[in-house]
Amino acid sequence: MKVLIIESEIDWRGVLAAHIAGLGYTVSTRESLAGALESLRNEHPDILIADGGLPDGNLLAELAAIRQRFPSMGILIVTATTRLEERVRGMSDGADYYLVKPVKLEEVAATLTALSRRMKTAPHERAPSGEVWRFNRLSGQLTDGKGACLQFTDKESAALTALLQSPHYPVSHAQLFDLLRTGAEEYDAHRIDALIYRVRQKLRTIKDMPIQIRNIYGEGFLLLRNDPAMDLVLDT
Repeated sequence: MKVLIIESEIDWRGVLAAHIAGLGYTVSTRESLAGALESLRNEHPDILIADGGLPDGNLLAELAAIRQRFPSMGILIVTATTRLEERVRGMSDGADYYLVKPVKLEEVAATLTALSRRMKTAPHERAPSGEVWRFNRLSGQLTDGKGACLQFTDKESAALTALLQSPHYPVSHAQLFDLLRTGAEEYDAHRIDALIYRVRQKLRTIKDMPIQIRNIYGEGFLLLRNDPAMDLVLDT
């Protein structure tokens, strides 16, 4: 499997790359946001390991777009930030794991092993020659280009977007609550369940809808495609 490491600290980058290469992965490295984006335009890594804060910009700001382009790529963020809101945003935008520096190499290795075991290793390009559905986050509309259209509220759209940006891993109640809450609301799992229920009911109004939301016991919700050839595009 190919691993792309984005890290500005030269010593840590070298140690991390050597350790991961020793585990049998094919490793390439970049030291900046510009270098990361250039590599992602030309390469198709299976796993991305990145520091969010880079000298020329914040990779976390690009995370949603990266996840949209590479829906099956494993993404591990390793950064010094401890801000909860930034970590939650990173997970919501598509990170699979989030480790806070200083981190031990053994922890990175264990996380890579878990990620490799869970992720799908199919090519990261969009599915060819299948049915295409588009969801527009701003308008809240899910359309198929043939006349079918579903309208979602702002909170329903936010929840659906979070599910779309995490195609292989469940989104937990807590993640959805942190994403949706306003002010000092108290956590209430039942409100999240009710919101997901409403989204499900709308999806079910379309005959042969190619996507469904499934409960993963103890972990959260996962958006599944009933047809692997179907392409689901998120417009943000």
